[in-house]
Amino acid sequence: MAVGYGLLLLVSVALISTVFYIGTAGLISRNIDAQLTATSRRLIKIYNQAGQAALEHEIHLLLTDDRDVDTEVYLLVDPQGHKIIGNLTAWSGLNGHSNELVKQQVKRLGRDSISRLLIYRFPDGTNLVVGRDVQDQHELERMSITALSLGGLLALVLATLGAWLFRRQLKRQLNAIHRTTTEISAGNLDRRIAVGRSQDEFAIVAHDVNSMLDEIERLMETARDVSNAIAHDLRTPLSRIRSSLEDALHRHSTTDRLSASAQYAIDEIDAVTIVLDKLLQIAEAESGVRRQHFESMPLGGVIADIVELYQPAAENEGMQLSLKIEGEPQVFVDRDLIAGVTANLLDNALKYAGRGARIQVCILRDNRNVLLVVQDDGPGIPAKAIGRVTERFFRVDASRHLRGNGLGLSIVAAVVTLHRGTLTLEDALPGLKVSISLPQG
Repeated sequence: MAVGYGLLLLVSVALISTVFYIGTAGLISRNIDAQLTATSRRLIKIYNQAGQAALEHEIHLLLTDDRDVDTEVYLLVDPQGHKIIGNLTAWSGLNGHSNELVKQQVKRLGRDSISRLLIYRFPDGTNLVVGRDVQDQHELERMSITALSLGGLLALVLATLGAWLFRRQLKRQLNAIHRTTTEISAGNLDRRIAVGRSQDEFAIVAHDVNSMLDEIERLMETARDVSNAIAHDLRTPLSRIRSSLEDALHRHSTTDRLSASAQYAIDEIDAVTIVLDKLLQIAEAESGVRRQHFESMPLGGVIADIVELYQPAAENEGMQLSLKIEGEPQVFVDRDLIAGVTANLLDNALKYAGRGARIQVCILRDNRNVLLVVQDDGPGIPAKAIGRVTERFFRVDASRHLRGNGLGLSIVAAVVTLHRGTLTLEDALPGLKVSISLPQG
């Protein structure tokens, strides 16, 4: 990459130098040709209007006016090839067609000269030569080539130095990333790429990689915590099942005792199955495999069915369960998943809000989103725990004696994320307010 950028710089300098040289040399040549053409036309006009004597007089004036003495070329030759007037002392014939610009080696005032000549042949055989010594033009061109060559050499040195510096900087940055990733591969998940004060592209990449590593570390810690929680939560029921079965195998066990032990084991296995089913629901939601079941539908109808389903349970607990819907909001969702989320939230409210509590379910519009709000006036969640309740198997200390496994809100969070929505838990003072924002369908 460094060599490629160096070559690109050299090619760019070469192209610019070529354009500059061609433009400069071409402009000088065009100016000389234009001056020769204009002068030749003026002299031809004098010859045609006033005759040869007037033309000789005009050429004499041009040669003695002290202008362009070092470069001007004028020559008038009779039909026999003898010089009538001019400052050329030797020439190798007048080659070329009439009114054609040529470059020839001549002697001007006894000195060799490379001149640009415009030759015109009059009808009587007389030849008029108007020219200019281009030795200074050649010197200028040689100086330009020399200067551009030196500039090209300097560009080569700078390109080489720049390529080396670029490669060194690139290698240093990549080595830092390589060292960090190697250490992470070895198991040091807390390692991060050092980011200096620079805000260049490498710093942006380093920030992005560090953010990715933070997320990976968080997920690893979550997976570790979940594994520990699964092991802890499954060990207790499995131990109870084993104890029940051992007790059933006792030689003095009656038929009723065997039946009771079997039923107890089945109940405990069902509880374990429920936990595993909920973990599978979370994994399925997080993987995104359910998005093919999404469809646009009115949210109010789905929520109303769930609220109606929980109404008898709320009345049995002396609770007030109400539903408020603003308009007919449409959402693009999986009907079963949203129904499950609402059921989870209402189940938690019925379980933890306490007897006589009020539970309100609202569906509101919020700019381009639809809000599903479930709020109660129960004891709520302590402020220090409200940020952790969506973690798998997390339970507030005050609720550990109640049935449950700490997966309800984890499922809610996973489903909301699948729907590209946001889940917010707030202290309702008193109670808990759970808000789910979903994109309109």
